[in-house]
Amino acid sequence: MARIIGIDYGTKRVGVAVSDDGQGFGFPKTVLPNDNLLMERLSAMAADEGVELFVVGESDNPLGGNNTVMRRIVLFAKALELRTEKRVVFVKESFSSAEARRALLDKAKKRNERNDTPIDAAAAAIILQKYLDTQVSYREKNKKTE
Repeated sequence: MARIIGIDYGTKRVGVAVSDDGQGFGFPKTVLPNDNLLMERLSAMAADEGVELFVVGESDNPLGGNNTVMRRIVLFAKALELRTEKRVVFVKESFSSAEARRALLDKAKKRNERNDTPIDAAAAAIILQKYLDTQVSYREKNKKTE
Protein backbone atom coordinates (compact mmCIF):
# COMPACT_ATOMS: atom_id res chain seq x y z
CA MET A 1 0.00 0.00 0.00
CA ALA A 2 1.07 3.56 -0.60
CA ARG A 3 1.41 6.01 2.24
CA ILE A 4 -0.89 8.85 3.22
CA ILE A 5 0.11 12.33 4.40
CA GLY A 6 -1.91 14.07 7.09
CA ILE A 7 -1.89 17.87 7.29
CA ASP A 8 -2.76 20.28 10.08
CA TYR A 9 -2.99 23.54 8.11
CA GLY A 10 -2.19 26.78 9.85
CA THR A 11 -1.72 30.26 8.50
CA LYS A 12 1.89 30.36 9.75
CA ARG A 13 2.86 26.69 10.14
CA VAL A 14 1.68 23.42 8.59
CA GLY A 15 1.99 20.22 10.58
CA VAL A 16 2.72 17.09 8.55
CA ALA A 17 2.35 13.41 9.44
CA VAL A 18 2.90 10.27 7.36
CA SER A 19 1.29 6.86 7.60
CA ASP A 20 3.15 3.59 7.65
CA ASP A 21 3.11 1.42 4.51
CA GLY A 22 0.14 -0.57 5.80
CA GLN A 23 -1.89 2.60 6.44
CA GLY A 24 -2.54 1.58 10.01
CA PHE A 25 -0.69 4.27 11.92
CA GLY A 26 0.07 7.96 11.49
CA PHE A 27 3.38 9.38 12.69
CA PRO A 28 4.40 13.03 13.16
CA LYS A 29 6.86 13.98 10.42
CA THR A 30 7.64 17.70 10.42
CA VAL A 31 6.36 21.25 10.62
CA LEU A 32 6.72 23.39 7.51
CA PRO A 33 6.45 27.16 7.28
CA ASN A 34 3.37 28.27 5.38
CA ASP A 35 5.27 30.19 2.72
CA ASN A 36 5.82 30.27 -1.04
CA LEU A 37 7.75 26.96 -0.91
CA LEU A 38 5.04 24.98 0.89
CA MET A 39 3.57 23.32 -2.21
CA GLU A 40 7.01 22.47 -3.53
CA ARG A 41 8.01 20.88 -0.22
CA LEU A 42 4.79 18.87 0.09
CA SER A 43 5.05 17.73 -3.52
CA ALA A 44 8.64 16.54 -3.01
CA MET A 45 7.68 14.81 0.25
CA ALA A 46 4.78 13.03 -1.47
CA ALA A 47 7.12 11.76 -4.19
CA ASP A 48 9.79 10.69 -1.66
CA GLU A 49 7.30 8.89 0.60
CA GLY A 50 5.26 7.23 -2.16
CA VAL A 51 2.06 9.01 -1.15
CA GLU A 52 -1.31 8.29 -2.77
CA LEU A 53 -3.52 10.63 -0.75
CA PHE A 54 -3.52 13.71 1.46
CA VAL A 55 -5.76 14.07 4.51
CA VAL A 56 -6.35 17.66 5.60
CA GLY A 57 -7.98 18.72 8.84
CA GLU A 58 -11.13 20.79 8.52
CA SER A 59 -11.24 23.91 10.63
CA ASP A 60 -14.58 24.55 12.24
CA ASN A 61 -15.90 27.51 14.12
CA PRO A 62 -17.27 26.29 17.47
CA LEU A 63 -19.46 29.40 17.64
CA GLY A 64 -20.86 28.82 14.16
CA GLY A 65 -20.73 31.30 11.32
CA ASN A 66 -18.08 31.93 8.73
CA ASN A 67 -14.65 30.47 9.20
CA THR A 68 -11.93 32.35 7.33
CA VAL A 69 -9.32 29.66 8.00
CA MET A 70 -11.50 26.99 6.38
CA ARG A 71 -11.80 29.09 3.23
CA ARG A 72 -7.99 29.19 3.08
CA ILE A 73 -7.82 25.43 3.72
CA VAL A 74 -10.15 24.73 0.79
CA LEU A 75 -8.01 26.86 -1.53
CA PHE A 76 -4.88 25.15 -0.21
CA ALA A 77 -6.39 21.69 -0.80
CA LYS A 78 -7.37 22.55 -4.39
CA ALA A 79 -3.87 23.86 -5.10
CA LEU A 80 -2.33 20.74 -3.51
CA GLU A 81 -4.45 18.46 -5.71
CA LEU A 82 -3.45 20.37 -8.83
CA ARG A 83 0.24 20.47 -7.91
CA THR A 84 0.61 16.82 -6.85
CA GLU A 85 -2.18 15.16 -8.86
CA LYS A 86 -3.13 13.35 -5.62
CA ARG A 87 -6.56 13.27 -4.05
CA VAL A 88 -7.21 15.37 -0.94
CA VAL A 89 -9.85 14.41 1.62
CA PHE A 90 -11.00 16.37 4.65
CA VAL A 91 -11.33 15.12 8.22
CA LYS A 92 -12.99 16.93 11.10
CA GLU A 93 -10.17 18.13 13.30
CA SER A 94 -11.86 19.83 16.21
CA PHE A 95 -9.29 20.58 18.87
CA SER A 96 -6.56 18.37 17.36
CA SER A 97 -3.86 20.81 18.49
CA ALA A 98 -5.17 20.83 22.06
CA GLU A 99 -5.45 17.04 21.97
CA ALA A 100 -1.86 16.78 20.67
CA ARG A 101 -0.55 19.16 23.32
CA ARG A 102 -2.25 17.16 26.07
CA ALA A 103 -1.00 13.81 24.72
CA LEU A 104 2.57 15.07 24.42
CA LEU A 105 2.53 16.47 27.95
CA ASP A 106 1.13 13.22 29.34
CA LYS A 107 3.78 11.22 27.50
CA ALA A 108 6.57 13.46 28.79
CA LYS A 109 5.28 13.24 32.38
CA LYS A 110 5.19 9.44 32.25
CA ARG A 111 8.79 9.34 31.07
CA ASN A 112 9.81 12.22 33.34
CA GLU A 113 11.41 14.02 30.41
CA ARG A 114 10.77 16.68 27.82
CA ASN A 115 8.94 15.77 24.61
CA ASP A 116 10.33 17.57 21.56
CA THR A 117 7.67 16.50 19.06
CA PRO A 118 6.26 19.69 17.53
CA ILE A 119 2.59 20.25 18.41
CA ASP A 120 1.59 20.91 14.79
CA ALA A 121 3.15 17.63 13.58
CA ALA A 122 1.46 15.75 16.44
CA ALA A 123 -1.87 17.38 15.53
CA ALA A 124 -1.36 16.25 11.90
CA ALA A 125 -0.77 12.70 13.18
CA ILE A 126 -4.04 12.84 15.14
CA ILE A 127 -5.91 14.02 12.04
CA LEU A 128 -4.30 11.29 9.95
CA GLN A 129 -5.02 8.62 12.57
CA LYS A 130 -8.71 9.60 12.65
CA TYR A 131 -8.86 9.01 8.90
CA LEU A 132 -6.92 5.74 9.08
CA ASP A 133 -9.19 4.45 11.85
CA THR A 134 -12.29 5.10 9.75
CA GLN A 135 -10.73 3.23 6.84
CA VAL A 136 -9.90 0.20 9.00
CA SER A 137 -13.49 0.15 10.31
CA TYR A 138 -14.80 0.40 6.76
CA ARG A 139 -12.60 -2.47 5.54
CA GLU A 140 -13.56 -4.67 8.50
CA LYS A 141 -17.24 -3.93 7.97
CA ASN A 142 -17.00 -4.88 4.30
CA LYS A 143 -15.20 -8.15 5.12
CA LYS A 144 -18.12 -9.18 7.35
CA THR A 145 -20.67 -8.55 4.58
CA GLU A 146 -18.77 -10.50 1.91
